[in-house]
Amino acid sequence: MNHKICWMAAAAAILFTTACKKDDSGTTLPSLSGLYMGSVLPYVPAGTTLTCKAKVSDLTTSDQSTPGDIGLYWQVNSEKRDTTTRNVKTSNPDYTVTLSETGSYTIYCYAYAANYYNASVSAHVEVIDPETAVTGVEGEPDLVLNGHPYRSLQAGGLTWIGDNLYGTETGTVFLNCEVLAPLFGRFYTWEEALTACPEGWRLPTAEEFDACFGTVAGDLMVNASFLKTEMWPYRTEVAITNSTRFNALPIGYQDLSSENYADRGFGEYAFWWTASSDGEQAEYRYIFMENPVIQKGKGNKQSFALNVRCVKEN
Repeated sequence: MNHKICWMAAAAAILFTTACKKDDSGTTLPSLSGLYMGSVLPYVPAGTTLTCKAKVSDLTTSDQSTPGDIGLYWQVNSEKRDTTTRNVKTSNPDYTVTLSETGSYTIYCYAYAANYYNASVSAHVEVIDPETAVTGVEGEPDLVLNGHPYRSLQAGGLTWIGDNLYGTETGTVFLNCEVLAPLFGRFYTWEEALTACPEGWRLPTAEEFDACFGTVAGDLMVNASFLKTEMWPYRTEVAITNSTRFNALPIGYQDLSSENYADRGFGEYAFWWTASSDGEQAEYRYIFMENPVIQKGKGNKQSFALNVRCVKEN
């Protein structure tokens, strides 16, 4: 399933130069605007080569005039500007950059023309090490399922996978960034969740979830950080203990009801499907950062994608 979620992260970083200004002679110059940068993933592993696209053909001018030759150049953080694509007219050339080290990067693109003020656009990228990006999760992996490591826990006479399921061919990942899959798990529709668990494992029923973990949200929540930022915001009414070693992280969910699939609730909610259903709706359990009680809910089987925990009999 191909989503366009990562366009949101690029759009959030866009910086346009749209206002008309005066040059040194006092003449008001028109501005270029509308420069658009294509999809840039917000999280990637070290060594990733990104191909960035700028749609010069979408440029407009503040006075509706037509510029002559259009130039284009790129810049990463404060490095020297790349001018190898400077005379592009109305084409849409690609720019390729390899990000070798972990850290924060901002990729800038500028379009210019004689007697116009520039247009600019930018996208922010975090290069992460998936081994260290999330800290505070308790326990060490003691399972290998389909070649992927997981933690485990015992509850209610069942063995539970102690991480969100991720090592599957189905499901989608937060912001469409595959580097985050082993950290946050994948999102599944209910139909996908029914068959996603590895051989010998299955999706738990709502009754099993409730019997094993009770009602206290803090018993499931872990005080973890992502890139040194606490994932569960502090709330006086919620005591985080992770006493079950469930290691719940607030990944949110995916809303599949619109054409442009949306990731929602990151930093606020954690959701998991159960195998229990009623007609078009299936039951799930979830945690909200401000509520100390594990919540019960039902949702359309195809309109939402949630995380999955698998179980097996001891």
